[in-house]
Amino acid sequence: MSPLGLRLTVLAGPTLPVPLPGPLTARLRSVEVTENDEERSVFTLTFDGGRSSTTGAFDVPGLTGPPLAPFSRVVVVVLLGTVPFVLSDGIVTEVRLVPGNATGAATLAVTGEDVSYLLDREERDVEHPAMDAYAQVLRILAPYGARGIVPRAVPSPVVDPPLPIDRVPTQHGTDLAHLVALARDHGHVAYAMPGPVPGTSGFYWGPAVRTGPPQPALSVDLGPQTNVSEISFRTEALSPVAIEGVVMDRQTGLAVPVVVPTGVRPPLSAIPFAAANFGQTRTRRLRGATSSTIAAYSEARAQVDRSLDAVVAEGRLDGVRYGGVLRPRALVGLRGAGWSHDGLWYVREVRHELGPGSYQASFTLAREGHGALTPVLPVGGAL
Repeated sequence: MSPLGLRLTVLAGPTLPVPLPGPLTARLRSVEVTENDEERSVFTLTFDGGRSSTTGAFDVPGLTGPPLAPFSRVVVVVLLGTVPFVLSDGIVTEVRLVPGNATGAATLAVTGEDVSYLLDREERDVEHPAMDAYAQVLRILAPYGARGIVPRAVPSPVVDPPLPIDRVPTQHGTDLAHLVALARDHGHVAYAMPGPVPGTSGFYWGPAVRTGPPQPALSVDLGPQTNVSEISFRTEALSPVAIEGVVMDRQTGLAVPVVVPTGVRPPLSAIPFAAANFGQTRTRRLRGATSSTIAAYSEARAQVDRSLDAVVAEGRLDGVRYGGVLRPRALVGLRGAGWSHDGLWYVREVRHELGPGSYQASFTLAREGHGALTPVLPVGGAL
């Protein structure tokens, strides 16, 4: 699989992933990896499941044994030109065999989830005395360094240190569930990210990445520079919300109003939809909030920020012409679609599809409004 500098490598093994043996690599037909900003990333490797007349009494290679047995670690690396990208780092959770019939050939599909699965195996009841959210994150992630999972945590801008005489933070569930709950309460996100080298992944806990250098631009209707084969845009008018409520502060005993009419995160568009339609968007009550005023404001702001993305783009790109790997949970530039939709976007989801001689990717982008803020975008280079 090496057209125009495109090369795919799959590594697998019970503990340390190594390149697949030649006979198994020769059977590989396609790879699909789906990454998004709300759920665990998943991968599917599809192999030729046929058996020859001389081996017909035996199982298809890779069906039950190593290196693709359930709970094995699998790493997918794609090389575009001279640059390698770790596309996926995960654990096998399902092996499916579909025997051949009159309408199709036999296939063996190996499916798995990213390494955050390792944090989601055991439910626990744990106390974290005198630890704020950031300290809890570091404590929980520390043991997973032995599995190649590196903490990448960013402290919350709102600090509400728990005094042991007042309250003791507790965990009732898996490590992953607790990290996700802490992130949600602080307007943050929590997810595993593959690489940068095979066999390692980072676990990010912090604010959604909506600042910093964007990925190379997606180009629409720009002649030979075009790398997007199709794209569409929609405006979701019911997405933005304002939050109002009252919290009974446990320290003062007073009822404190909590009102968050709009978000505070840096905009990606010139005309945010919620601001342009102020007073017409929905208002929701703050329910189930903590009895801390600081934490209640943080939770309300997080709900408003999550609702802001009223403009969504969906499309498909040619990975070889793009010259790189588009990643979710980061920014990307878009050009050639007109001023209202050009500029910077947040990447919600990418589905990578690799087969013999091709690399295609479907994507979903989002931002809070219309209009380009950035006159110049990094273009990158086609192969």
